[in-house]
Amino acid sequence: MKFNGNKILKNYAIIDSHVHLGYLANLNMPSNSEDNIINLLKDCGVKKAICAHHAALSTVEFGTGKLFESLSRYKGFLYGYLVFNPNFAEKSLDTIRKYMGREEIVGVKIHPAWHLCYPDDSRYDKFWKFAEEENIVVLTHSWNPDVPNKAQKFSDPFLFESVVKKYPDLKLILAHAGGRGEYLYKVVDLLKKYQNLYVDFAGDLFEPCIIERYVNSVGSERLLFGTDMPWADVRYHVTNVLNSDITSKDKKNIFGLNASRLFSIKAI
Repeated sequence: MKFNGNKILKNYAIIDSHVHLGYLANLNMPSNSEDNIINLLKDCGVKKAICAHHAALSTVEFGTGKLFESLSRYKGFLYGYLVFNPNFAEKSLDTIRKYMGREEIVGVKIHPAWHLCYPDDSRYDKFWKFAEEENIVVLTHSWNPDVPNKAQKFSDPFLFESVVKKYPDLKLILAHAGGRGEYLYKVVDLLKKYQNLYVDFAGDLFEPCIIERYVNSVGSERLLFGTDMPWADVRYHVTNVLNSDITSKDKKNIFGLNASRLFSIKAI
């Protein structure tokens, strides 16, 4: 059944701030071709999307090249995150310095669990300093460490508290709002303490009323719409915001206005 988002969501300018493109050998999703992902996003009313390419999470030069191939293919719709990999810190920083000024590059993605490196590790020091000085928006994977995947311990959202204390002007997005279980609720307390923190609800987060909880606790201005496509379905995330018991103004903020302001992207 076709989701006619362009009709249902005509009053909202949606920016998906958390998308992935690119092949992964262990990601068997028959419909995850780049064209299918982009077309589904557009069908659901998404006007712009920001991508962290799978290849760039694993490699520096090759992955950056694949990101720019995708950005060129979907020019005008797709924007990109460069990736800082602490295991190749100098090469990653050189790449960020080289490309950060490009119009289609709007931020940097990090993934401590993927790279097996804690965010307060010294290998991140130069990056955090540079990101704050250059006003770079950083999207980080964050997740509850008390799960079977023990690599998630590297992305415990509370490990970032020392980072945002040390770099108070850093703009940091905690993707997945801290992940599963009680951490989804604990992260609200971090947002109350630090005004430079943002969250998205991307991925397989199926927690009833979680958006209402955040809006009631910290307002809607630091909450971003993200899907984690193709790991999760945009149709669920669109419906989740639409069905939330929040005001139309809050929905507009979450769907796109907050991302438009944060990344300086016009949704339409």
